[in-house]
Amino acid sequence: MADNSNDKLSGNMKTNLKMAVLLLFGAVILQSCTKVDEPYYTVKSSVNVDTTKRSVLLEDYTGHQCVNCAPAAKIANTIQAYYPGQVFVIAIHAGSFARPNPVSYPPYLLPDYRCTTGNDWNGFSSFNIDAYPKGMVNRRPYKGSTSFGTSEWNQAVQEAIALPKVAVMTVNNSFNSQTKLLNSKVDVKFLTSYSGMVNLTVCILEDSIYGGQLNIIPPDSTPIIKNFRFMHMLRGSLNGSFGEEIAVNPSSGLLATRSFTFDFSAQSWVPEHCSVIAFISDAETKEVLHVAKSADLR
Repeated sequence: MADNSNDKLSGNMKTNLKMAVLLLFGAVILQSCTKVDEPYYTVKSSVNVDTTKRSVLLEDYTGHQCVNCAPAAKIANTIQAYYPGQVFVIAIHAGSFARPNPVSYPPYLLPDYRCTTGNDWNGFSSFNIDAYPKGMVNRRPYKGSTSFGTSEWNQAVQEAIALPKVAVMTVNNSFNSQTKLLNSKVDVKFLTSYSGMVNLTVCILEDSIYGGQLNIIPPDSTPIIKNFRFMHMLRGSLNGSFGEEIAVNPSSGLLATRSFTFDFSAQSWVPEHCSVIAFISDAETKEVLHVAKSADLR
């Protein structure tokens, strides 16, 4: 696999005026944080977000031995911050650039951040993850390709957000800090009829993991960032790499609910830095139709 050069973020990502307009449009009166049929919810405590538009999954395929991947992670973070409550990032550490390296810069490249789900996605031929960094936006083609470089991410997100909304989703967790057991409940309510089988995939992400990241892009330290902060790291799926069927040809108003339990006691992950992300997708094409994410576990 080639390690692609990083592209600059599109200029409109830096437009403060557009950001202000977006946030002004997103400010709404909050009716409920738990109703499945209520398309508004709070991001943090100060920003109410209008989620009447389709939410977007941005997948960043990366690895700590990829010398061009640190700037890509920053671009993904910037896009997510620019569209609060609408864009959700998953960082997938997979492939040859994510392998532990005990020889170079010990011990900074020793951790193994790969997981079965990430390996399965990375190896899925239709996704065509043939270089790093590379990403997908709702797993739908953009300019003829399902995966593409960082210079395309923002525009692909804008196109995906503009599509009609298919469903609303909520993710509600209960975490016992003593037993380390997580109970997660995902509700999906379809707003329109949809033709085809729909799958639900539920994953655990972890933030604020510090470790070594190779890098050749200034102004960061080179050739390795020894204390890089990894965010949105995929830790695994609660219901299989490509999820499970929740509906076939769902009609408008259909409500589907799934519950999951996960034991953190055997993991080194920090629950307070973990969250649950869920998305529905077309079972055949894999296109993501909607996304929802929980707050960090407490």
